[in-house]
Amino acid sequence: MRAKVLLMIVGLVVSVVSAAAASPEGWSDTIALPDLEVCASRIARPASQQQMQISVIDSRLIQEIQAVTPKDISQLIPNVYMPDYGSAMTSSIYIRGLGSRINEPVMGMVVDGVPLQDKNMYDHAMQDIKRMELLRGPQGSLYGRNSPAGVMEIRTLQPLDLTSYTVRALVSYATANSVLAQASFYQPITNSRTSKTDFGWGFAARYQRTDGFYRNDFTGQKIDGGQQAGGRLVLDGRPTDEWRLSGAIYADWVRQGAFPYAQVSTGRINYNSPGSYERLALLPSLRAEFKRQDWHLQLVASYQYLGDNMLMDNDYTPADIFTLQQKQRQHSGTLDALLRAPKPCKWYEWTLGLSSFAKSNNMQAPVVFMREGIEELILGNANRGIQTVFPNDSIEISNTTLPIPSRFNLLNAGTAVYHQSHFQFGNWHINAGVRIDYEHTRMEYLSTADVTYRFTLIMQDYETVHTAIQGTQAADYIQVLPRLAVSYDGAWGTIYGYAAKGYKAGGYNPQIFSTITQNQVMTDLAADMGMHLEIADERYSDVAITRYKPEKDWTFELGAHFTPTEGLKIDVDAFHIQCYDQQVTIFPNGKTTGRMMANAARSRIWGAEAALHYRWQKGNWQGMVDASYGFTDARFIDFNDGMGDYSGHYIPYAPKHTAHAFVQAGYRTGRRWLEAISLSVRTNIVGPIYWNEQNTCTQAPYALLAANMTLEWQYVQLELWGRNLTGTEYDVFYFRSMGNDFLQRGKPRELGATLRFEL
Repeated sequence: MRAKVLLMIVGLVVSVVSAAAASPEGWSDTIALPDLEVCASRIARPASQQQMQISVIDSRLIQEIQAVTPKDISQLIPNVYMPDYGSAMTSSIYIRGLGSRINEPVMGMVVDGVPLQDKNMYDHAMQDIKRMELLRGPQGSLYGRNSPAGVMEIRTLQPLDLTSYTVRALVSYATANSVLAQASFYQPITNSRTSKTDFGWGFAARYQRTDGFYRNDFTGQKIDGGQQAGGRLVLDGRPTDEWRLSGAIYADWVRQGAFPYAQVSTGRINYNSPGSYERLALLPSLRAEFKRQDWHLQLVASYQYLGDNMLMDNDYTPADIFTLQQKQRQHSGTLDALLRAPKPCKWYEWTLGLSSFAKSNNMQAPVVFMREGIEELILGNANRGIQTVFPNDSIEISNTTLPIPSRFNLLNAGTAVYHQSHFQFGNWHINAGVRIDYEHTRMEYLSTADVTYRFTLIMQDYETVHTAIQGTQAADYIQVLPRLAVSYDGAWGTIYGYAAKGYKAGGYNPQIFSTITQNQVMTDLAADMGMHLEIADERYSDVAITRYKPEKDWTFELGAHFTPTEGLKIDVDAFHIQCYDQQVTIFPNGKTTGRMMANAARSRIWGAEAALHYRWQKGNWQGMVDASYGFTDARFIDFNDGMGDYSGHYIPYAPKHTAHAFVQAGYRTGRRWLEAISLSVRTNIVGPIYWNEQNTCTQAPYALLAANMTLEWQYVQLELWGRNLTGTEYDVFYFRSMGNDFLQRGKPRELGATLRFEL
């Protein structure tokens, strides 16, 4: 049944596009797609002439698919996978085979010209989005760190984008008692008789909640419910024809249950300690733009605050093994300046930019070993070694719980200069750019434990041993990021090719400190008894292992943008990526508690993408088709983590195929009782996904079907919608912890209604 539905959808897409291409005279009123200038803050050329692939999602399409977060939008873009799992903190992103579960992202995110400094802020609720663009491929020469696979640019509605005051409101209700309410007001004040100054202001607020979808069998309660609230205040002014100044304050608050992970062997979510995530993010920013003839100066400054608190049952079982609490208090600032000057000659133009940032993160990450964890992870490991010499004696620990408080001060600061030259020789264009990034990283750490123990062979009474691991790690990195692109513009479109370097920043692994401290506790216990204890893997007793270097990659791409007929755009490309010092997540062997990022692999990636966008209008009828397909073959060239050689295996978590098809048609009746009606259908196909380096655990390809019906009046719209209408069962995440395998199921069928008001 599902296969038939998918075939019908694909057939509908093909028939609509084929009819338009074969009989353009039949669509005399077709809407031509405007060749909009890309709104990305550091790029200013028409989308059809770009020397890269750019997916543009406008507000109309965002509304049609009921998108609330960047994860929702990512489903429309080929070779992009942003799974909805864990919590709003785990913003894992995989693009063209590149990605990571923890630490730094492979994609940058820029909101109104402000680069977000932490991926924990990526999973935010969106409101009044004017337009979203995903620049696929390395953007290092313009955006620098953490953009080797792309940059997502989000533009929100600004008061001076409007000609009169605007009031918007929305309320939505859906499965799992999910409620969303939001409202906004924008007031432009332009060209008054007494002043040449244009000014506008606006504010927006939102709130959402849900009971959740996943139930913990241990408590009998749903564990992923939560609520989110936020808003923004924006001031927008044009004091002269040449200057535009704007300021905004954005706030986002989240409190949610988290980590609905089911053990593979039982298929059940069943653990005894609470899991939750709470976050407050604040982002005030200032933006100034100066334009005179071909001069364009852009200045953007921001302060970013993120405070969050995570609780996690780290073993995800009913046993009392160990728990983790992580608190972060981040303060960061950014400053960017970009200058585009008049062409010194007809065939040459240039761009110069300066960027700087600083981020300070005070993190507390106390791990608490419960009694079963003490018995299994500490005493079990220690006594196995001791009893090889003293088979009738053992170490005993009196602690009922063993807290291991850990504090980290993490500092990142950097500055960069970049330049881009653009040459034009007739229809040929050559673009050459280079960026030089300097970054300083620093980690101050303190991890302690107090163990009260006795050795039955020689001790009658218990003694307390204090373990402390304290120190500083620091590193400096310089990256040179070149890019060279060539393109040819014809009446039919643009063909291009480029080579570019990107990188993902280096850093530190606070997550592995529980293992390091655990090993040090056992070593200190043995030393206190006058013995030497052999640690199974000495690498995880050295703090130096917490540092990892930047991941670097080179991308080579050939592609084209075609406009064969009015209203129709087709984009195609093929790419090859070589990745060096690849950052991969490694778990120490055995029943240990930590994980870490390490530069342990090298990989190569081949892939191709195709995207189609078509809009039409004929009389009272109008419609839209948006479809894409992405293929990625991502494999390790060299990866051996000490437990296995995975060379030639597929890279985990990166889907091999992604596809989507969206078809929408609407009819304007001209009647007051129902002015317009539209229907849309969308399907997404993902997979296979290899969950582990051994490639033994896989998510087979799956398809999700969604639909939307909109009834429209003058000021009001009513939308009835559904997601995963076929009730497809699928998994979005897999991991292994303490010798157990866990999965998170994808969300089940969702049905909802949304009422919109705009004046």
